[in-house]
Amino acid sequence: MHYVSCYVKMLKRDFPVLILSLFILCGFFVFMQHAFRASVAIQESVISNDMRNINVEEAVPSPAEVFFGDELFEKELQRRKLIEPKDSREVKILTEAPPTLGQRLKKLLKCNDRQLMLEKIQYGNYWLLRNYIRGTISTSVGCADTITLTTNGDYTFFDSLPFLTERWQAPISFAIFSPGYDFNATLSSIQFVRNCLRESQYIRDYVTFHIYFPPTDMPEYAPLTEKEALLWPYDCEAAPPYMDVDRSTMYKTEHNMTYPINVGRNIARKSVNTYFIFASDIELYPMPDLPRLFLEMVERNRSVYLDNKELRVFTIPVFEVTKDSQVPETKTQLVEMLRTHKAIPFHSKICKNCHLVPKHNEWVNASDTNELSLFSATKREGKFHYWEPFYISDNQEPIFDERVTWEGQSNKRIQGYAMCLLKYDYFVLHPAFLVHSPGIKYYDKNSPRLSYVPATNKLIKQVIQPEYRILFGTNKKCFT
Repeated sequence: MHYVSCYVKMLKRDFPVLILSLFILCGFFVFMQHAFRASVAIQESVISNDMRNINVEEAVPSPAEVFFGDELFEKELQRRKLIEPKDSREVKILTEAPPTLGQRLKKLLKCNDRQLMLEKIQYGNYWLLRNYIRGTISTSVGCADTITLTTNGDYTFFDSLPFLTERWQAPISFAIFSPGYDFNATLSSIQFVRNCLRESQYIRDYVTFHIYFPPTDMPEYAPLTEKEALLWPYDCEAAPPYMDVDRSTMYKTEHNMTYPINVGRNIARKSVNTYFIFASDIELYPMPDLPRLFLEMVERNRSVYLDNKELRVFTIPVFEVTKDSQVPETKTQLVEMLRTHKAIPFHSKICKNCHLVPKHNEWVNASDTNELSLFSATKREGKFHYWEPFYISDNQEPIFDERVTWEGQSNKRIQGYAMCLLKYDYFVLHPAFLVHSPGIKYYDKNSPRLSYVPATNKLIKQVIQPEYRILFGTNKKCFT
């Protein structure tokens, strides 16, 4: 009893001390817990600073468990695929996003990005407003991200632009011949297609317009900047200014001017910012999604471009369809139209061998696929010595000779002659195809263009061919 009494007395005496000690001990544990949590927060703050440019949706979520201790914290960092370097001031991420197709091809092709900028320059015998109105996406696209379709015309060809742009959905470089007061109609047409159509968003995104005219046939007024040009008035309720035009009233017609088609072709080619181009006519419609399919094919067949000794282009078969037909979306649809005679090879009624690709029948009978492939290869020789193919290229082939006109014909054959002398290879793509705006073309013996042909042929035979033989060599298999 004595011991119990002593114990009770001691407990009463020391009870406040015990309670205080217990509170101190609990406070110590609480302090340590908060200190650890603060340490974790600091570490996560460092991680967050390095991850500030990463999309939140891509970030790894925090675990549901609560970890304690340095060892467990390091394991947690490893679980998040992070590593702490020797310098603890920064934490780097191990899992970076893989390079895009364009980035991979940029490294393979060794090309450089550049932006499209407005330029006012003298181009031969013309004033050129290069990149006068730019496509918003095309302005700063990467050099290997896509392909630029290059084309030309005057404002009366704008009716083909909406459908072409919707099919292509990639940069388009469009050179427009606009002498005198045709300039006004050109700007009105640009504003109309950019603002008044179902396809206007595609046109604003992708089409870059270049305008050229002789110094002897200047417009009375031209907006000084792109911003000012985009203020040009337009009326979406009115008829399109490029439709049903009386060509006899155009400035070009009234002043007996020919159409410098190869000037436009070259301006469009020289005004791009992508490595690959597709020099085409505005009335030719490519199969959908061709730019992406082609770039994927290049990556799969990169050896084709690693051998820089061989000169090459990638040819696309061309067809035309009857006036009442729809432009086919797939090769399967195209083949069915060929079977029912609603489609034929391009210019079959005018110059059959000018556009028929090598192994045409085998190409038609080959199964449709979701990928492009190199179907056949040839040179512009033998039975193909008059060939005028349309092709995708690296924009290094000879320019189009600007001394010939659209009216005089043979405007593409001269370039083909130069490429033959240079021994270019033409790889035919499958299942890629082009279709001309509906309507079968026939030879017109009363065409006013025929009066220009003799002078053009004389120029080619007596002047251009001798020059090209000096510049590019000789080859008896090559013809214009």
